[in-house]
Amino acid sequence: MRAILSRRRWRSGRAGRTYAAVIVYFVAFALLVFALVKWYLLPGLRAAQYADAKGREGLAANALLVLIVVLFALLAGLVLTFRVSRFFFPRPTAPRRQTQYTDAWAESAKRLQTPPEE
Repeated sequence: MRAILSRRRWRSGRAGRTYAAVIVYFVAFALLVFALVKWYLLPGLRAAQYADAKGREGLAANALLVLIVVLFALLAGLVLTFRVSRFFFPRPTAPRRQTQYTDAWAESAKRLQTPPEE
């Protein structure tokens, strides 16, 4: 009985792993976006108000570089968290075998014990 209960607990815990991974990924994503806005975008926006044309171009190029790095990190996190690669690169499987069906009547005839003749 204990083995059955532990198996059920294992199965239910396994089903919850997907939800936990999604929640952790979105919380980490929200924290990263919050940090990016607070410590990079808002100071850059304030600095762009007082910058000349060359300074604005530098800030725009720097912002583009940070955007590329953050999006790459998010994409890598998405692939690692949800194992998206299994949809694009499935593992090779063994060739399927044809099921061998036995004739029930022939099998019963083999097992039949005939009474001795009198």
